[in-house]
Amino acid sequence: MSIIRLNKAAYIHNLTKILDKVGDKNRVILILKDNAYGHGASIISDVASELGFGFCAVKNEIEASEMVNKFSKILILSHIVNGDENSKYIYTINDMDAIKNIKSGTKIHLAIDTLMHRNGIGVDEILTALNLVKKRSLILDGAFTHFRSASELNADYFVQKQNFANAKILIKKWADENGLKTPMFHSHNSAGFERVHKLHDESVRVGMVQFGYTQFDENFDLKPVLSLYAHRLSKRLLRAGQSVGYGAKYTATNDINIATYDLGYADGLFRYDGYKELILANQNKILGTMSMDSFSTLDVGDEVCVFDDARVWAKYFNTIEYEILVKLSKDIRRVWV
Repeated sequence: MSIIRLNKAAYIHNLTKILDKVGDKNRVILILKDNAYGHGASIISDVASELGFGFCAVKNEIEASEMVNKFSKILILSHIVNGDENSKYIYTINDMDAIKNIKSGTKIHLAIDTLMHRNGIGVDEILTALNLVKKRSLILDGAFTHFRSASELNADYFVQKQNFANAKILIKKWADENGLKTPMFHSHNSAGFERVHKLHDESVRVGMVQFGYTQFDENFDLKPVLSLYAHRLSKRLLRAGQSVGYGAKYTATNDINIATYDLGYADGLFRYDGYKELILANQNKILGTMSMDSFSTLDVGDEVCVFDDARVWAKYFNTIEYEILVKLSKDIRRVWV
């Protein structure tokens, strides 16, 4: 069966590099949503919690339930408010209606809309939101924003930083006036985190950087954690003039030994159409069209490494490594090596 191998030394190396910037595990929020970006939330969280990280963020309550007893703090980012929120979790407030309808007494983080205009409370709504938080007896544990262009070298990043700085001033003042502890703040996602030397007064949300992928800072010295392998289903001699796969997209020019391996687009791989050459790890290449459950290549033995760096596939399919990784099926077994 196909398998995903996770390099534990690489993961620990990446977390160490992150801590070099932050200086404190208590200010690191590990983003483990969407099956930890395809790496396997259960297996990743086991190691992260063993290493002493206590705060993670996930997409919804289903994902959060898998993190209970592993982390002391679990932030849910995309919860649909229903009035029956669980006291074990911290919930993101993504608009004013959420404050009105969430269960009284719930722990929350306010999302602040500083420019992205996707989720969050506008800076001009903060005081109204905070007063409603108090009225509804909600527990304000934190406030954050999300950069829309941290991976692009333009002015948006700096505009949002200033907008969030203004928001922090309002929130700190409100907390002081009400005799409350100043909530934690976090604004830097992975790409934003690459752009700062040190973080002094905020926590950081680390997503893909923990798995070895940077957007532009090659000096960060991170290592990809995930490698994808497929196993041989069958082998044969493909004679000169014979074709393999749907549509006969590959025809041998001389006799070659080929094999069919047990990964296809049903396992979350992008469908290779057999035209422009797609290189696998170790300079192998797919021969012909990818099938639903398999692909063919030169026979290299019982297993073949499909990729050990998702950026290769992302570049080929004109997308980002995030999409390549999150699509990998949860049914593929994941193991530490």
